Parts: sequence; C-alpha cells; structure tokens
Amino acid sequence: MIRPEGLYTDEVVYRLFTNGLNARPWKVSELLSSPETEDPRTEVAWKFASRGYYAEQAGLVTAAALAAETDDLAYRFDMATAASDEARHADAFLRFAQHLGGDAEECFEMLEPLDEALTSLPYPGKVLAHTVLEGFAADEFHLFTEYFKGHPAARIYEHVRHDENRHVAMGVSHLARACRDPEFSAALREHGDAWLERIREHADVTALSAMFSELTGKDPADFERWFTARHRQRMASARVVIEGR
Repeated sequence: MIRPEGLYTDEVVYRLFTNGLNARPWKVSELLSSPETEDPRTEVAWKFASRGYYAEQAGLVTAAALAAETDDLAYRFDMATAASDEARHADAFLRFAQHLGGDAEECFEMLEPLDEALTSLPYPGKVLAHTVLEGFAADEFHLFTEYFKGHPAARIYEHVRHDENRHVAMGVSHLARACRDPEFSAALREHGDAWLERIREHADVTALSAMFSELTGKDPADFERWFTARHRQRMASARVVIEGR
C-alpha cells in the first residue's frame, strides 16, 4: 500500500490519471461491420487483429505488474486504468479477428517471447520497455488507421491508438519523475542499453518499416526514420539518459 502524500500536488500528473479514469469507454460491438467483399486488406486486418489479441495481453500483464511493483501512487493508478484498456483492446482484436475469419490466427508461439521478456525485467526495465513498446504500438496503429481508411479495421485502430497514446503519456511522465531518483536513474544508465536491445527483438523497427513499405509501396527508410524520430522525442521528453546513446 502507498500513502496518499503527493498524489494531488502535481496537477498535470493527476490529470493523466483522471483522463484515463474518465475516458469514454468504447464498445467493439458498435464497431463490428463487414468490409467490402473483395477488399484485399481484409486478410491483413484479420492477421494483425489476431496478433494484436496476444500483444495486448502482454501489455495488460505488464501494466498490472507495474501497478503492483511501483511506489509511485499516481503511476499505480495510471497502470490500473491501462490494464483495463488493454483488456478491452485484446477483446476487441479477438472479436474482430473472429468476425473477419471465423477464428483468430494461431500465433501464440510468435508472441509468447514478448510476454516472457517483459515479465522477466526488473522494475526500471519494465517501465522503460512498457513505455517504449506502447509508443511504437501507437505509431503502428496510426499507420494502420491510414492504411485501413474506409475499412472497418480503421475505426478499431483509431480507438486503440487513442488509448495507447494516453498510456505513453503516463509512462513518459513517470519516467521523468522516476529519473530524479538516483538509484532508478543509475539503473537506466547502466542497463538501459541492454534492455532496449531486448525490446528491439520484439519491436523490430526495420522489419516494421519493411512491412508498411510492402503494404503501401512507400520507401521503408522513410518509415524507419519516422519511427526512430518519434521514439527519440518520447525518450527526450522523459529525460531518459542511457550510456552510449
């Protein structure tokens, strides 16, 4: 249990929590509609909705673990709302995959290592990994929203992206506060590079950029620069210092 001192002293920090708490819940049942019969994007939507079901579960477990492990009350409350969001996302992706294809793609073994990697990290590594991965997910979902424009998948990705952006803001805010603690800051400086390498095994920006290049016909280098620039902006906002970076 954490004493309440400090919860209300930073208006911006508290507002992040209340934004999550009071966010208007969306219902996947209101978003399920059938795409045009011959829309070639439907198979892509089914595949990535299936994978999203497992990936969002990994995010849920990590958010719940962070809520339990943190000694920052605002972040505990933040991660509780994030865990609830991730459950909604996992359910939405599963139901959408079933709506499109009758069943979800069997990709458990592909995404199980992500869950194992996240749960094995120490607390500072979990915070870093969760924030970084939520950021990449939000950016990925932005691109999917554009790619699926006019397809039912776009509406789901737009709602999920909105939630993920809020989780990123929560993580960046907490990292900025936590980095004032010498022990937390030292752990990031010493081990952050290794943690980021582990994260990159599951958020391969080069592979992600190549995938969007294949879907859109655009230069993969442009996507990679965009993903990398967005990631660096988030880390700069959090004032994260990692040796060698």
